Amino acid sequence: MKSIITALVLGLMNTLAAAATLEIVADGRRLTYTESQLLARRDVQTLSIEDSVYQRRFTRFKAIPIARLFEGLSIPPAAVIQCNAVDGFSVILDQARLFSADPGASKAYLAIEDPKHPWPGLDGTPRSAGPFYLVWTNPQASRIGREEWPYQLASLRIVSDPRAAFPRAYPAAGTPSAVTSGFQVFRKNCSACHKMNGDGAATIGPDLNLPRNPTEYFDPTALARLIRNPASLRTWPGMVMRGFSEGAISDSELADLIAYLRYMSGTKTRP
Repeated sequence: MKSIITALVLGLMNTLAAAATLEIVADGRRLTYTESQLLARRDVQTLSIEDSVYQRRFTRFKAIPIARLFEGLSIPPAAVIQCNAVDGFSVILDQARLFSADPGASKAYLAIEDPKHPWPGLDGTPRSAGPFYLVWTNPQASRIGREEWPYQLASLRIVSDPRAAFPRAYPAAGTPSAVTSGFQVFRKNCSACHKMNGDGAATIGPDLNLPRNPTEYFDPTALARLIRNPASLRTWPGMVMRGFSEGAISDSELADLIAYLRYMSGTKTRP
């Protein structure tokens, strides 16, 4: 009986994995693709990616240039692309980076896991980075950050007017340049896990302004240390946040990020 139940559970897991879909949402349209549909496309390529989350222990991916998936869709000049993962990770990518045609720039691809040849599990778990994973070739060229490699993707959404979509996260017009620069650092590196004043789709980490902003209970030195190496200040079961090296966030960018957080502490608004 135990073997029968095990077989049924494995069969159900395989069925659910085979039924995985990716949604692309734009202009009120919702396009849905399965793994098999994407793998059957003529523009699928086999890439060697050494900088992925697998860190050289697994490098071969079947992938499609991400720009090809958005062909024919209307994308306003100010639009950004929100990449949502099944675990609550939600990163916003600038279309100029995601769809760049510059041969010298980094190039984004959607890697698709073949159910017949599953990828390795992550961090000692049976779950892989699939079934859909955003990967980059030549990531150093455009300084692609760690948060810009979202895996276990569920949807890609065109946000036509990000300021209108996330108004409580933006600093007001006319704020010092350090604050506006710090907002860009926040959006690239922090908003994938944290909301700001309730704005955003991320659910992994706490809101960074409600009920309290970290600048209200950390002095600047301690806060900078937390961002660089969280475990040096505090650890807890299930801790997810990893530190940001100077290669990921420079010292000047870190100072701007803290300036942005300090500014936002005075603009608490609830959704």
